[in-house]
Parts: sequence; structure tokens; C-alpha cells
Amino acid sequence: MDDYLPDSIGFQTVAYTAVASIAVLCLDFIITFDSEVCWTWGRGWGITRIIFIVSRYLPFVGLVMTVYYSVGSTRGGIPDHGIFTVVYDCVRWSSVATAELLLVLRTYAVWGGNKRFLILTLVFTTAISVTVLVLTYVTASKSGDSTGVFEEVPDSSIVYGLLMLVELVLMMLTLYKRFKSPRSEDSLLMNTLYRDGLIYMLCITLVSMANCISIVLLPPSYSALLAG
Repeated sequence: MDDYLPDSIGFQTVAYTAVASIAVLCLDFIITFDSEVCWTWGRGWGITRIIFIVSRYLPFVGLVMTVYYSVGSTRGGIPDHGIFTVVYDCVRWSSVATAELLLVLRTYAVWGGNKRFLILTLVFTTAISVTVLVLTYVTASKSGDSTGVFEEVPDSSIVYGLLMLVELVLMMLTLYKRFKSPRSEDSLLMNTLYRDGLIYMLCITLVSMANCISIVLLPPSYSALLAG
């Protein structure tokens, strides 16, 4: 690790981006906390609530770990990086998985709770998830983890490309249902569900696309710019 000379500016940029993301996440938490209290607190614990809670709070942990990882990388790498990266990857990909599951549940609601649709969607997303996990395991051995620095290998762009595929499919399914539904089914709730769902999916898709581009085009020290 002492022989490794990292690009400090790149890792500092990644750390600054993570800190800025924490600030945005805190702002979102503050302005939506009353809605969370209204719609989730006091309700029974089910799979949907668990997914929501994990996707809402786990990213804070992941971003703090990203800052630590990036700052440590400017000094040649973090100590005990093997254990840390395993925990970090679990936190990061759990956050991603729950966010994707929320997209599935939202699309399932738009499709009127169709059980067949839910099963087919879960089969598709599970197949993609297994592929992502396999690729993550394979690429982990090629990453900068052996030096204790925070870098993604070019093959990691495939992982984000697969996530983008899931998001695009769910977005197209939502759009299809929106334009195929009879006007008699329009309501303020459904219009809000369609509108907010499409905006949410578009934002996540753009982040996945940005990850693909940054990993492929930017120097290794910048490759994890949006990974947190």
C-alpha cells in the first residue's frame, strides 16, 4: 500500500460529491419527514414498509462510508480494507436493491395490483439482480481493493447498465399503462402516482447512466464519483 500513489484530487472530488449528496439527502429527509410520519408511522410492519425504511435510511450509512473510503484513498488506502469493502458493498447494493424494489412495487400499483404482472416483473428483476451480483463478485477481484483505495473497474459499467435496463423497462411499462388506461380511471391520486413515478424513475435512470459514463470515461480515481 505504501508504494501506491493515488490521485488525491480525484478521490477528494469523490468525497466532496458524497458530502454534497448527504446534504441533499438530509434536505429531502427534512421536507418529507411529515409525510413519512403520516403514511408509515403507526402502521403494521410488512414487506413494503421494510423496503421503504431500508431504502430511506441505509443510503446515509453508505454515503458516510463513501466519504471515509474516499478520504482514506487520498492517503494511500484504508486499513483493514478487505473487511470494510465487504461491508460497504453490502450496504451499497442493499440500498440499490431496495430502491429498485420500490420501483417494482410502484409499477405493480400502477398496474392495479395484477399478480401475474408482479410475478413476471419479479422474475425479470431477480434474473438481473443475480447477474449483477455475479458480475460484482467477478469484478471485485479486479478493482483497487487490493490497495485499499476506492476505484471501480471498467467492467462495473455493465452492472449499472443492467440496472438502467430494469429502470427503463419499468418506466416503459408505466408509460404504456398510463396511455392505455381509460380516461374514466383518471383521478388525482392516479395522476400523481403516474407523474411522480415517472419523474422518480427518470432520475434513477439518469444516475445509472451517469455511473456508466463516469466509470468508462473518467480516470480510475474518479470512477466511483456517483457510486455512493
